[in-house]
Amino acid sequence: MLALGCVLAGAGVLLVALLALLFRHPRAPHWTELEIVAMLMSVPVTGLIGFGLGYVLTGGYWLLHGVGNALELLAPVGLALVLVPTILPLRRRLKSYAANTNGPTLVSSLPETTLSIDGPPRPPAPARPPRKAA
Repeated sequence: MLALGCVLAGAGVLLVALLALLFRHPRAPHWTELEIVAMLMSVPVTGLIGFGLGYVLTGGYWLLHGVGNALELLAPVGLALVLVPTILPLRRRLKSYAANTNGPTLVSSLPETTLSIDGPPRPPAPARPPRKAA
């Protein structure tokens, strides 16, 4: 269970890195400019990472209670040995993409709104006196 969880979580982390490269590339496809696309793509990746971490926790619990194999402890070490050399060059490339595009490619089209409060709320206007009948 622990090894399977490490593989799932590691695949999810690699997918996050690859999606970041896709969306931050200066010449990314036009369909990547939509925020909904990024949100919809992040849902299965987040689920994959969640399932992987769940398997890691379950496998670790079983290992503590003597049910699993002690060789499964090599899986997190192997995952770290694979992910660290893979992720570090991707971070440098993302930084160079950000420098080429002057910021993120996903920009919200909503205008910025500010809330200005001039002071305490004004009291309601005084009521008018009743009109005299003629």
